[in-house]
Amino acid sequence: MAVLRTAGLGALTAMSAAWGGDVFTVDPDQSSIALSGSALGSTFQEQGLGSLTTTFTGTLSADITDTTIQFTGQSLLEAQDNGSWQPKADGSSGSEAANYGAQASSILGNAEAALRQIQLNVTSPSLSLTNGQFASGSLAFFFPTNAPSTLAYTVSSFLLNKSGSVALNGYATNNVTTFASLATVGGQQILTIPVNAQYFFTLVSANDTTVSLKGQLVAKRGASVPLVIQSMTIQTQVVTLQWQSAPGQLYQIQSSTDLSHWTTNAANVTSPTNSYSWSGAATALEQFFRLAQ
Repeated sequence: MAVLRTAGLGALTAMSAAWGGDVFTVDPDQSSIALSGSALGSTFQEQGLGSLTTTFTGTLSADITDTTIQFTGQSLLEAQDNGSWQPKADGSSGSEAANYGAQASSILGNAEAALRQIQLNVTSPSLSLTNGQFASGSLAFFFPTNAPSTLAYTVSSFLLNKSGSVALNGYATNNVTTFASLATVGGQQILTIPVNAQYFFTLVSANDTTVSLKGQLVAKRGASVPLVIQSMTIQTQVVTLQWQSAPGQLYQIQSSTDLSHWTTNAANVTSPTNSYSWSGAATALEQFFRLAQ
């Protein structure tokens, strides 16, 4: 809803509702993230074909205006299982379904790791949105505190044999210079975000294991055009409102002198394009107008 006020039938002020809480659904067919890193100084390798790449589902939530976008920490990104990998969830011998399966070998010993139930959230400051693009290097990807995300591992060497499971936690700032994009294609808005986030975990000694997630997220939603008040003018006691919205919407124009009691001045105001306009009489010294659906 937007409320507009005529002050003495002269000066005009406008208050527009903030448009936010836009929720996009992650498309797993286009959202793929690869895992890399190392354990105990040895680089991760695949346990099997494709074990270090998986798809993501879930939702991305952002507050979006005409010129800004901000991720508010209400997203849920979920990695999908891509096979059965070692060790089991408690670190014991055997294979179970997992999001990623990695192994590392060196002259000092061998390690196996399986990452399961990975969930990520994302936050950012308010970012400038220009021509459908915004800087993605300020995004932070983090594991929610109540997430079930785990890394199960086994380490075997001349000096040490150890296994177990650690909870995945912490956050990482997106290490990218490539712009993210928000585009409208057909009847959909498409959000595309490059991802490059690195995390540190402890298996034997502090921060002896690094996990990097690199790829892209693509999320979509219906391309609803937000309501934008363009102008409000008054001339010879005739008020003219102009606004933008999705084509074919039905609006009511309502007026009030006290913001408590409203009168419908026009019903079913519509437009075949995204440009809307209405004109009507300003009948009081101070009068408020609003759009309603």
